[in-house]
Amino acid sequence: MKKIAIFQADLKVGGIQRSLINLLSSHILDNYQVDVYLFSREIFYEICGLKENIHIYFLKPFPYWFRFIPFALIMHMNFYKNIKESYDYVFDYDSYRQECAYYSTRIKQAKKILWIHNDIEKELQYKKKYRILYTFFKGKYQFYDEFVAVSSGVVEPFRKYSRNMFAKITIIPNIINVKQIYEKSQEHSEIIVDYNKCNVVCVGKVCTQKGYDFLLQDIYTVYKKRKDICFYIIGDGPDLKKCKKWVMKHNLSDIIIFLGNQKNPFPIVKQMDAFCLESRFEGQGMVLWEAKCLGLQLIFPKRLEKYNINLKGVENISQALISLKKTEDKIYDPLNEYYNYIETQYRKLLGD
Repeated sequence: MKKIAIFQADLKVGGIQRSLINLLSSHILDNYQVDVYLFSREIFYEICGLKENIHIYFLKPFPYWFRFIPFALIMHMNFYKNIKESYDYVFDYDSYRQECAYYSTRIKQAKKILWIHNDIEKELQYKKKYRILYTFFKGKYQFYDEFVAVSSGVVEPFRKYSRNMFAKITIIPNIINVKQIYEKSQEHSEIIVDYNKCNVVCVGKVCTQKGYDFLLQDIYTVYKKRKDICFYIIGDGPDLKKCKKWVMKHNLSDIIIFLGNQKNPFPIVKQMDAFCLESRFEGQGMVLWEAKCLGLQLIFPKRLEKYNINLKGVENISQALISLKKTEDKIYDPLNEYYNYIETQYRKLLGD
């Protein structure tokens, strides 16, 4: 049985973390021994049901200030214990942290693969912290054999800014655990929506990237045209207080409801008529696919189409919301075509 090592910073709240859990819960890696190395014991997601071929190990994280050392120097440090196991494939699934790059690139005689989870060009444009960290970790790219991009939209920015113009890149979207979403959507929810209204949900970290400032402006426009609509925002983040203050200032507290982080958002999501996402950019909008499998109408801007194969955005968000009709009979989507594509891409990546 071939062996895979996966390095990920943690399993706290986040899209990358949820994507990894979905991969480990799928059957795609059933024929491999999989060792997952984490640098934090804090875990938000359930891992007790992982299969017998998957093992979780914890490593000591680097001191915080290591993020500000060029990777070329970190690469040659020898005071961290090497992984003794031999592997056929090594995944740096995190793609950000120095620890993941250090350990994954030091395992000899293994194909080293780095995941590209986001649009590097947009990250550099909108995130000051990322610009600083990128200065120090960008030297790691030369030490990988291949790369995996979660969407076609992140490929060209990566080639441009990593200067890996001819690197082998396989596009593999994130796995959506449809069966688990169905099951979790049947659980009890304390949140019950008003079914006389047209209910819209937004899920994601409340931060600049996710475009909640765009969304709130659009909701303000929509509310002038129709009063039978209600928005539920699931998530937390650095811009939450600012968004709540804006909502109160514009007297929209009755139609915009903030629910914070939800360990299981799906019983809430399934009650909705539509899902709205207004991110400035994505790597891939996993939340769109999760909403799609529950049968919700999707409302997102055209600029996000390149991050989501075969999903269609709209030209005008506020107009789409004004025209939105209730979804009386939701058609659940097993995402079979989407999943078949992912399986094919993994077979290519792993040479099966």
